[in-house]
Amino acid sequence: MTPEQVAEYLQLTSSAVYRYIREGKLAAFRLGRQYRVARDDLEAFLLISSTISPGDPGYSNEDVQRLLDEDRIDAQTREIGEHLLRGLQSHT
Repeated sequence: MTPEQVAEYLQLTSSAVYRYIREGKLAAFRLGRQYRVARDDLEAFLLISSTISPGDPGYSNEDVQRLLDEDRIDAQTREIGEHLLRGLQSHT
């Protein structure tokens, strides 16, 4: 997806999406001079950025670890998943 498509999907400005990319919060890759965001990376960004309300179990540590172990993911996506797992562990 282009940053503009991501912005439309998330109902944000394009500049906010570019800022997330620059800050390393949203993984993106370059094709020539333009950025592209993989749907899986967008989903990971949303998962990491989401808040889990009390009483909502969300993803357990075991769920996240199973996904990391079962899926064939690249190093950057694995790092995002491990970051999420550390965040979940700090809330328990």
